[in-house]
Amino acid sequence: MNLHRLSIAAIRQGDAVAITEAYLDRIACLDCRIATFTALDVAGARAAAAESAVRIASGTARPLEGVPFGIKANIDVAGLATTAGVEARRGSIAIADAAVVTLLRSAGAVILGHVNMHEAALGATTDNIAYGRTMNPHRIGHTAGGSSGGSGAAVAAGLCAAALGTDTLGSVRIPAAYNGVYGLKPGPGVIPDAGLVPLAQHLDAIGPLARSVADLAAVMAVLAPSGEAEPVTRVATLRMVDDFAGCEPAVVAGMAAAVAALRGLGIDVTQVETPTLDLPAARMAGFIESARAAAITFADDRKTSGISKYFNMLLDLGAAAAPDSLVSGKAAMAAVRDTLHRILDGAEVILMPTAPQAAFAHGRAPHNQADFTALANIAGLPALSLPSGLSAEGLPVAVQLVGRPGGEATLLGLAARLDAVLNAYHYPVEFA
Repeated sequence: MNLHRLSIAAIRQGDAVAITEAYLDRIACLDCRIATFTALDVAGARAAAAESAVRIASGTARPLEGVPFGIKANIDVAGLATTAGVEARRGSIAIADAAVVTLLRSAGAVILGHVNMHEAALGATTDNIAYGRTMNPHRIGHTAGGSSGGSGAAVAAGLCAAALGTDTLGSVRIPAAYNGVYGLKPGPGVIPDAGLVPLAQHLDAIGPLARSVADLAAVMAVLAPSGEAEPVTRVATLRMVDDFAGCEPAVVAGMAAAVAALRGLGIDVTQVETPTLDLPAARMAGFIESARAAAITFADDRKTSGISKYFNMLLDLGAAAAPDSLVSGKAAMAAVRDTLHRILDGAEVILMPTAPQAAFAHGRAPHNQADFTALANIAGLPALSLPSGLSAEGLPVAVQLVGRPGGEATLLGLAARLDAVLNAYHYPVEFA
């Protein structure tokens, strides 16, 4: 059974019990190489699959009937510890599902368990001292990104059909890019966040990762049903982003391919001047805001020995931020919000790279990973990452589409058209 090629539509018509067992077997055989799942609910998954099999056989299948999901470990799954990637929370057993997990189960999804994440979601490598260093299935030894690295790697490696992640400054889209899959960060409040351990609440969003745009759309139809997609006739690129400072050649090539593809679809693609944007300053301001919020959320955990020295240092950094830097950071973030909303008055979508690089070896994290992704969180906009090519080393790169408030359906519609032309999805050969 080629699980890495099995779509949600195909799973809904298949043998739910056999498919779930195949995923569980695949996790047992392969996950030791990439460290994605931190907790499994085998009994619960089998019970849900058995119920799905009955519904499929009787012709009453629900929208996600029998579809196996991984859930990021900062989202409550009843009976599992909501660790948020923090050792001190290993015993924090959830007594109820998060709202988003309830929606998945009501639609027939099979919840396999929790997947790994960067400690407290405050980072982008998923190199977790307590729960393991998640590897990129395209290249063992390389990062899967973060903070939803376990979600991206598990989907790419065919260990689940789809996964939930969370995105504060790019933590769904960066793992999607590095692992060569598809990830959507909805706008704020689009997907309910009750039962989520927050990082910076007004920047946070729960979002799905999957192996196709169609699968993303199927998940979003359950989590946040929306209206019709808006016709897209104009797409903007940003002058400062188009300067490609710090971008690897494959990322530049992926952007060029996406621009050519959009123009081939009859869409006007125009570069917009962005003189007021300071990408590193905006991203750093978002990071400081996240660290300051985390110092409150994880205050009790800091009293134990159950957090890493590095995480503790980041919390100190956030708490000690100078007033002048906070003021300048807020100004940089305001400039981002004003600029992106102004651009989207004249274009339906903004196109930019997802990350400036492909996945890198663990221990060599660049500082600019979230320079592009942070913009959508700061501006309160939906954004979708899709593959745009491969680097010279065979690692995936990606572009992202950023839309207007409430524009999730528009992004999904345009992404499907663009993806059909780019045809850049590649599953990791070692996990085929």
